[in-house]
Amino acid sequence: MKLDIQDKFLQRDGRVFLTGMEAIVRLVREKQERDQATGHVNQTYFTGYEGSPLGGLDLKIVAQLEMLNELGRTVHQFGINEKTAASAVLGSQFAASGDIDAFWYGKAHGTMWIPDEVWLANLSGTGARGAMVLLSGEDHRSKSSVSPGASDWVLRSSMVPIFYPASIEDVIRLGLHAVALSRHAGVVTALKLATPVCDGASTVDLAGVRPDIALPERAFAKRFNQIVMATGALPMQRQLVEEKWPLVEAYVRANDLNRIVDADAGGGVGIVAVGKSYADVRQALDYLGLRVPVLFLAVSYPLDCEIVRAFARGLRHIYVVEEPGPFVEEGVKAALWGMDVEAVYGQWNEDGQPLIPAHGEVDPEELALKLGPRLGAAPERLAELQRVLDRTYPTVPRVTPMSCGGCPYNSFRDLREKPGGAIGCSSIRAIEAYDSGVLYIPTMGAGGSIYSGWAPFNGNQHIYQYLGDGSYFHSGRGAIQSCVQGEVNITFLLLFNGAVALTGGQTPGGQRPVSDVVQELLGLGVVKVGIVSEDPVRYRHLDGERIAVFSLERHAEALEEFREIAGTTVLILDKECATEKGRRRRRQGLTPDEYVLIDEDICEGCGDCYAQSEGCAALYSVTTEFGDKTQVRQAQCAQDGLCIDGECPSFAVVKPAKGTRLRRRRPEPLDELPEPPECPLDRPYAIFAMGRGGTGVVTISHLIAYAAMMEGKYVYLSNNTGLAQKGGPVEAPIVISAAEQPVFNRLFPGEVDLYLGFDLLRAAEPDNLKYAAPQRTRAFVSTAEITNAEMNRNPRTQPFPDAAQLGTLIDRCTSKDDSAELAEDNIYLDTYWLAERLFSDTIFANMLLLGAAYQAGVLPLQAASIEQAIVLNGQAVENNVQAFRWGRLAVADPARVERALGTQQVSADQTLAEVKERLAHDADARTL
Repeated sequence: MKLDIQDKFLQRDGRVFLTGMEAIVRLVREKQERDQATGHVNQTYFTGYEGSPLGGLDLKIVAQLEMLNELGRTVHQFGINEKTAASAVLGSQFAASGDIDAFWYGKAHGTMWIPDEVWLANLSGTGARGAMVLLSGEDHRSKSSVSPGASDWVLRSSMVPIFYPASIEDVIRLGLHAVALSRHAGVVTALKLATPVCDGASTVDLAGVRPDIALPERAFAKRFNQIVMATGALPMQRQLVEEKWPLVEAYVRANDLNRIVDADAGGGVGIVAVGKSYADVRQALDYLGLRVPVLFLAVSYPLDCEIVRAFARGLRHIYVVEEPGPFVEEGVKAALWGMDVEAVYGQWNEDGQPLIPAHGEVDPEELALKLGPRLGAAPERLAELQRVLDRTYPTVPRVTPMSCGGCPYNSFRDLREKPGGAIGCSSIRAIEAYDSGVLYIPTMGAGGSIYSGWAPFNGNQHIYQYLGDGSYFHSGRGAIQSCVQGEVNITFLLLFNGAVALTGGQTPGGQRPVSDVVQELLGLGVVKVGIVSEDPVRYRHLDGERIAVFSLERHAEALEEFREIAGTTVLILDKECATEKGRRRRRQGLTPDEYVLIDEDICEGCGDCYAQSEGCAALYSVTTEFGDKTQVRQAQCAQDGLCIDGECPSFAVVKPAKGTRLRRRRPEPLDELPEPPECPLDRPYAIFAMGRGGTGVVTISHLIAYAAMMEGKYVYLSNNTGLAQKGGPVEAPIVISAAEQPVFNRLFPGEVDLYLGFDLLRAAEPDNLKYAAPQRTRAFVSTAEITNAEMNRNPRTQPFPDAAQLGTLIDRCTSKDDSAELAEDNIYLDTYWLAERLFSDTIFANMLLLGAAYQAGVLPLQAASIEQAIVLNGQAVENNVQAFRWGRLAVADPARVERALGTQQVSADQTLAEVKERLAHDADARTL
């Protein structure tokens, strides 16, 4: 099967591969095509504020605007914040054409900030043919948020119908219903998009995303109310409650949006599964081998009481599974009042003890253990699961997110006291091992406001307060104003880096030049404003007693000076985001002006350079024949020079001639390789890949998915990223099957076939090893000793764990275990060393490991399909294809790889003798 990357949006029939974000783009295209069949294509308007798990949605939309505009006008506006964007969505309905389908997007925390705007929009209604739909990203696990986020109760308070997808396919199907209902009834509707759906991906059968929409008769005249005010709003509220809401309920029933599955299973017990929880319930039941009647509620509000009562007939006990709860549970109990159902359980069991958690996310294995005994599951199956979960593991150092190499925040880290934290990259400070942390993490833009309430009760002691430029333009001005009004002793450290780095690197909405912001701050009453810049000459035109300009080298002096000023001050750090700077330079084909290198013969591995650079991620510790040494990973180096401030003699700065760049090795091209034994696909095949953010783990998972698509197979992904772009943990669970499978959110413990450890520390983490089983799992692990932040800072007191012991731990949980039925050994390969020797770039390390796994016969795919997927991806195609092939060769003919790389081992004694001889020769040369 030949694929094009745009097929996912343009293909009309068959199957396509979509991520959660791409499904939203496809939803708009499907909406336009349905409209085209009626003779009038509505216009589409998108606005909102980027935030996980919908971070990057705006970039997806912008990238596809040309395609979307082929069928109907599509407009995207970056919102300043969630509130202004929500008002803009209402504003779109004022258009005279009356045919605007407006979409608001944001994370659940943003949804919880806009009930006033949403209520006003609901009273106003929609345009003659228009719609207003909220896309709310739900972070129940608090994976990439300050706190767990769920919008259910806020949406209900504004009478917003909630469509709750359980799968990628549901996003499109229910999204079309959300648009149709909003157009027909004139109400605001919402899609509740849980993190596993947003971060997930799967093959989607296009036939299943195009519902036959039934429109119940509308007994009222639809109109748009431009003015909603005082007692004039009461008739609008009455119409919403008495006329529009019954139409909403009729629409849900007429279109069979909620459905009963396995109604004939019997047993007197049933489960009500709400939205995303339906996937968890199905996985738990499949694991236990049980058939139980299940009511899948795809619309969690309003509750369809008729289908609840129909489902309950003949049942004694009903379990309500939702997250978070109890939201639907209360309505189910009310709907069943007076019926013969003996009990409804959800958050609590019959003894008043917790049953289904009402906090965080609900995992399938948790449901299996809690509901299995109540549903008649086989005790041995439950015992098998419990044995996996009860394994004990030694402590393994954790991999946590850390700041990128050259992060501007590194210049604002050497503070005399703990600062106030903030949403954004500065929040990394609270979790990095080497840092002392922050006083608090506020809601977005509110850090100074928290301290304005604390200051009167602690003697108004001075503190520093982090504030990103994205947060400043979002809502941070108000926090500064509150501190000015309260005469609070606080210095805002305003990072002007030009990017919302945690959610895709977007330019902050409403961004203005630094000089404009300085004048704005002075107008707010700030006592003094300082600018710390790499190019202070740019601001020499700014003068006055209340303005100070510092070079970047004087940042410590600036911090100390502003600490002594009474009142509210702001110190602006004008320095581009290092990650975005690197991307920009690569796009422009620019080469670094200089390279920072470390001479391993001189380096003592003391960690001082790591301390000087405040934890630069481009520095890492390696173990050599002569002890621990520090190296610079050039692919991550931002050339900011902080690491050399300690004047360590092992550092060398190389300034290449103009237009030249680092020489890259190119390996011998490989063509013909022996094919491995075929990996059978007689059941769903589970792959669990794990590594660190920024190394391409998700890319590898997508390549596997596209290769499976090309072979006509089904594939399901549930990527777990969070703060991964900062080098944090990434997991990519993948399921490949020959036939379509029930909805899938995550893997079951002990059910993994292939364990792909792209990072040794991550592969040895207990939370990951629980998915492996000696009777089933084969592991392929990179042995490269990639250190975490604490090891980099203190290499002598925090050495890398013994790699052999980590390997033994992995073996104990996989097919290498003595009791295992599988004869094949696990494969351990130093892919970073191989990638460096072959390509002079460690970015190809993961592809090498994928090639090794393929050649060992543990990937149910063809090499041609994987290579075609690499071509389709379009990134460093030739090198990635060769990396895949050299990974294969490392398994097929390791001796040939050793010969090609000249990897003849040299003893430490021999090497030391050679070094002494060379140093003596150098000393003689210097005396000549």
